[in-house]
Amino acid sequence: MTLTKSLVLTAGILLGISAQAADQLNNTKWVNYNKKGEPNAVLQFNERNGKLSAKIADILDNPKNKTKCDICKGKFHDKPLVGATVIWDLEPDANNPNSYKGGEGIDPKTGRTFSGKAKLEGDTLKLRGYKGISLLGKTHVLKRL
Repeated sequence: MTLTKSLVLTAGILLGISAQAADQLNNTKWVNYNKKGEPNAVLQFNERNGKLSAKIADILDNPKNKTKCDICKGKFHDKPLVGATVIWDLEPDANNPNSYKGGEGIDPKTGRTFSGKAKLEGDTLKLRGYKGISLLGKTHVLKRL
């Protein structure tokens, strides 16, 4: 096999692996839980250009009947919560098809933005949000719908 054919084949395989990793979360819905372990929101993940984002598909627990992100800043200020993108730019980890890195997000309850990563374990998705270093972050465990 020539060097050119070998490089093209290798590049194709790597792109296929990358696309497959993102696709396993593409168009899937996940339930997020509050600190008490009660379901509070449904997130829907979508893939575009090899990166994942998640938007709020439904709010299950809303004791204050909050419909907008009134405490968020910038482009998120006063935007409706349902349909809001809360996670973006998650990329599949080339070394582990069940891990994602490089993401960012916003917490509509606090208005704070964060860096993020995720790990898929069957029907469980562990989202880790953090400022600075991951060690100081918080993990949300989501269950597949």
